Amino acid sequence: MLWKRVLSAAIGIPVLLFLMYRGSIPLLIFIIFLAVTGLFELQRIYKRMNCQVPRLLMYGSALLFPLIAYLAPYGDEGSYLFTGTVLFLLLHLMLLVFAYPRFGTGELAASFLGSFYISVLLSYLILIRKIIPSGFEYLLLVFLLTWACDIGAYFVGSIWGRHPLCPAISPNKTLEGSAGGLLFSLGVAALFQLLGPKLFSFPMMLLLGGLTGCVVQLGDLVESALKRMGDIKDSGDLIPGHGGILDRFDSILFSAPVAYFFIKLLL
Repeated sequence: MLWKRVLSAAIGIPVLLFLMYRGSIPLLIFIIFLAVTGLFELQRIYKRMNCQVPRLLMYGSALLFPLIAYLAPYGDEGSYLFTGTVLFLLLHLMLLVFAYPRFGTGELAASFLGSFYISVLLSYLILIRKIIPSGFEYLLLVFLLTWACDIGAYFVGSIWGRHPLCPAISPNKTLEGSAGGLLFSLGVAALFQLLGPKLFSFPMMLLLGGLTGCVVQLGDLVESALKRMGDIKDSGDLIPGHGGILDRFDSILFSAPVAYFFIKLLL
């Protein structure tokens, strides 16, 4: 499987870098595609859990929230996202009346949670890219730190992993792998500070690397928990060697919003 992972990365990473560099409409379309595909995979997991969610609302969120993130005036994105959140909640609550008794509170809660887990969190990639004047550099940094943690956890865990990290959810993840992921993320943060643009002070860069190394692994465990509840190994098979969109982008779902708020606090 390793050669498939490498081949997929060799094709996908240049495309992703191009989309990040271009930003604007191409990045928006890509994020919407990721959200729609991720929600499709999540909906299949829900179905295996005997949870029938309102698909129109879920898939609608894949268009709504990325568009809000893209169209909101710079500096006022938070209030626009909050307004979208309230309207989206009201739409869910209206289904209790107009679709009664087809959807219960459990199905509506699962739809709301899934929409935010995927559509809203992915929208932070757009928000990071919009940061003036170094949106591309910030977005590139977030992906590099995320990839470094994933790679470090995979290789260190494969070679030296002995002690389970969270066996009830993901038996193959180990404490050694977790430490490796954190160290790789810190290492890439240090290298980026030394060789790349000076986006932060050195201590703040290391802090971002450490935070990313932690939340990336939490994001991975969240997706593992969902797959465990749906009794599946991979969320999909769209990306050879990696599985589905959720399998590949579960980490960035957590690192992107954390990095965004970290950057905004320091600007």
